[in-house]
Amino acid sequence: MNKLIKIILWSLASLVVIVVLSAILIPVLVNPNDYKDEIAQQVYQKAGRTLTIEGDIDLSISLPLSISLDLGKTELSNAKGFGDQPFAKIDEISLYVAIMPLLTQNRLDIGEVRLNNMALNLIKNKDGKTNWADLSGEKSTPEKETEAKNSTGTAKPAIEKASMPAISVAGLSVKDAQISWTDKQNNQHIVLSKANISISELIEDKPFDLEISTLIDSSNPEMKGSFKLSSSPTISLAQQLFKLPKTQLTLDLTGGATKTTLWGDIVFDGLKQLLDINGMKLTSYEMVINGQFHAAKLDSAPEYNGKVSIEKFSPKQLAAALGAALPKMKQEQALSSADARLSFNGNQDNLNISSLTANLDDTALTGTAAIKNFQKPVYGFDLKLNQLNLDYYAVAAPEQAASNTPVPKAKTKKTASKGKPAAKAPIFPVETLRGLNLDGKLTIGQLIAGGAKMTNVVIVLKGKDGLVQLAPLKADLYKGNINLKTTLDARSNTPKLKIVNELKGVQIGDLLQDVSGSQEITGTANISANITTAGNDKDRLIKNSNGVVKLLVANGHVKKLDVINTLRKAEAMLKGRSVPTQDQEQNTKFSELKGTFNIKNGEVKNNDLSSKSPVMELTGAGYADLPKEYLDYTLKVKLLNSLKIDEKSQGTDYKGKEIPYTIKGKFSELKQEANISKVLEQQTKKKVEEKLNEKLEEKFGDKFKGLLKF
Repeated sequence: MNKLIKIILWSLASLVVIVVLSAILIPVLVNPNDYKDEIAQQVYQKAGRTLTIEGDIDLSISLPLSISLDLGKTELSNAKGFGDQPFAKIDEISLYVAIMPLLTQNRLDIGEVRLNNMALNLIKNKDGKTNWADLSGEKSTPEKETEAKNSTGTAKPAIEKASMPAISVAGLSVKDAQISWTDKQNNQHIVLSKANISISELIEDKPFDLEISTLIDSSNPEMKGSFKLSSSPTISLAQQLFKLPKTQLTLDLTGGATKTTLWGDIVFDGLKQLLDINGMKLTSYEMVINGQFHAAKLDSAPEYNGKVSIEKFSPKQLAAALGAALPKMKQEQALSSADARLSFNGNQDNLNISSLTANLDDTALTGTAAIKNFQKPVYGFDLKLNQLNLDYYAVAAPEQAASNTPVPKAKTKKTASKGKPAAKAPIFPVETLRGLNLDGKLTIGQLIAGGAKMTNVVIVLKGKDGLVQLAPLKADLYKGNINLKTTLDARSNTPKLKIVNELKGVQIGDLLQDVSGSQEITGTANISANITTAGNDKDRLIKNSNGVVKLLVANGHVKKLDVINTLRKAEAMLKGRSVPTQDQEQNTKFSELKGTFNIKNGEVKNNDLSSKSPVMELTGAGYADLPKEYLDYTLKVKLLNSLKIDEKSQGTDYKGKEIPYTIKGKFSELKQEANISKVLEQQTKKKVEEKLNEKLEEKFGDKFKGLLKF
């Protein structure tokens, strides 16, 4: 026993002597500055780069067995092909490590680490190669990965928990660092300058202070400002547990005018592969967003869920703060209030919004939405709106200039050559539609668009591989209803469009009153349409339109079709009388108006228009060339009563006569004309015929009665 004690004592004494001698002799006998060239040569041989150490290397060993390293100005050249600017350089590095606690207590004690004036230049060239690729370590091989697996087939941790030493760091101080990132593939350049990192004494399982700050200057995206992060983390390497309570990130891109701040409590559990963010709060431009996030199975099949709420804010004020000039809207209160709340969950393939509530002014949105299979997304939604007034957000008409202010003529842009006209912007995003896989439903309590009001609106939208269907759009419309089915086929180079529409029992006068401010046509309308077309701009869609439209309107009138007043004017001019005043105008009333309109290559033809009214009967035929915006239509008017020019005089009796009535011209310059002279000519011929037949009958008897006919 005594012998064993002596051996132990002699061993300890020898160890102490070795440590003392090392602490005294190594700094005396070994000068690390003598090896600068050899170190540089080894770096060049291994990495092909030049390492330049301008300052002194101060290496010392002190009791009880600790190492101190101080390194002066050092620079590492860039990789070949990435320019002459150094890859990295630093003015000062200071490091202290205590070895004895690692040997005796499985604890690694590190003193304060200091780095001053560090500069790092990271570059990706146009071929996608980086200037640090040659410095990366060796990649894992299949053999090594196989060895790292345990009996269950899962990878073992690189370091067993029992072998991981406890770590304490007296602190980390990084001052005036600069990191530059240049991506020549995406024309991106970002510089983080005056970067400072401060970490207080870091002891495992005990909280420490963390402070990070830097200036940001980016060209793509264009951004300039400052960034700060502060937290009080706790790290447990043995349990692989990282806690960051009271974490605060601040981003200032406006020079102090408005800051974006994010708070939250973050916990990452490496053993359980869990991530929790609680108490999250984001403030920016007077917006406040609250939320929480939970993720699990991070190393295998990630799953997550959370909640987000956006407190009430003004979109109009937000746009102004962001420098986005919104056009003046008809309603000044538009975009004055908004808020939202949603709950979500998902995994690496799917995202579900299980509960959505959002408000914009007086519009409230509720419902659910989902995205399945991120590799080839399938979008779905079931949303409800209490009301939506699109006119509320319509752009206000520009204020009219003073009457004495001349309106400048629009300058026509001269083309450089007389070649083909420039291609018109496509209406349908063909490529996007081909990749769209959509199945959704939207219901709206009340929808107002262009003045028209619809209630109980149901919109079912489906799309897959370029075939998009709005089937159907149903709504109640002015005491009637509408049922619209639209199919857009974008699978070929030229999109094809089909519209099947059915309008029943709609009070068309009330509809036009809300849309245009006047009831040019009234009555109860039933309209069916089946139209197909192809193209991807307005002109081609009109020119290629084909189909049929059937019209039936009961108990109405047409203001623009001023048949009675036009007949009065025509007869007055023929008789040399004064033209009747507008007060005598009566609308063309009818008990029924119906017709079939056939469309072929943008030209609409009708040959069966008919109308009945207490005053007249109308039949019509003609065509409308939609591409040329030209109408040529002839009505045949048969009066059921005598026509009066005014209240005092009785006009020519046109009762039972068909009067040609033409409507002709460009859509913007339509002219109406009643051809009464033709009726008068026929009446004159008839009177001459009657007179001559009377003379023949008087002279030759009944055998010549009605002999002459013109």
